[in-house]
Amino acid sequence: MVRSGPATIGPIVERATVRAMARVVRRESAVRALSVDRLADSERAVHRLRVAVRRLRVLLAAFGPYLDPEFSGPLRRRLSTFSDALAAVRDLDVQLVGLDREATADPGFGTDLAPFLDSLRSRRADALRRLEERLVAGEHAALLADLRADRIPVRHGDVRARRALRRRLRKTWRRTRDRIAAAGEASGSLHEVRKSVKRLRYLAEIAADPVGRPAKRLATQAERTQDLLGAHQDAVVLDQLARTYVADAGDLPPATTFALGELVGIARERRRRIEQVWPHRRDRLTYRAGRLLD
Repeated sequence: MVRSGPATIGPIVERATVRAMARVVRRESAVRALSVDRLADSERAVHRLRVAVRRLRVLLAAFGPYLDPEFSGPLRRRLSTFSDALAAVRDLDVQLVGLDREATADPGFGTDLAPFLDSLRSRRADALRRLEERLVAGEHAALLADLRADRIPVRHGDVRARRALRRRLRKTWRRTRDRIAAAGEASGSLHEVRKSVKRLRYLAEIAADPVGRPAKRLATQAERTQDLLGAHQDAVVLDQLARTYVADAGDLPPATTFALGELVGIARERRRRIEQVWPHRRDRLTYRAGRLLD
């Protein structure tokens, strides 16, 4: 029986990237189908598409040394613009879902917040309209054509996969560790940490097969850290939205002003609780990364 040699990075890069591209195309089709009906609930579909685009962008960046820059460079730029359009919708969806939950639990509170909620819904409708316009634009058609490729140009693909992926993971972890150190325990820089942890997670998921169980465990810890810091960022954004609305709205009913003050307090309390558990979550991630990469 002929034994196959050690796995090389080329097939892994191509397979992971093409799959990620195909996932974006599938989920884009779901959003396009919903967007023609304004009454359709597009919140979940937009979320799934945004995650798919984000994952592909991370892979294109992480696999940069193994991809033809004439292929990956233009694709990354188009995806960045598309991602911004998705984020404008999704970020408001996150806040509206949470606020609708608060309003359902306390109808009186929801009534007092009605002007603020109406403002967010109006902004969301505008963002969805801009997203719909992008979906039918010529530039977007060019993006989809690139994403439908079943082969992509790979270079330096004969490097051993285990070695190459550990190198990529180590580089990503060092960047993440530097951002953690710069952020401290309670800082707006935690959002930058979250973005770096997200990159670490996606790369560790790809590395799980050639690198082994330690990479899978790292991916799990990175996902948990990402979720925690995501909740922190949601609270930061809610605080900012509420305070900006008060500053821009002018005269508001006293009940609405009071409710918005309560909302800011709720957001800040969420941040405080998350910042209390952040050191433990940070240490768990550091331990798991150290076991594999240090």
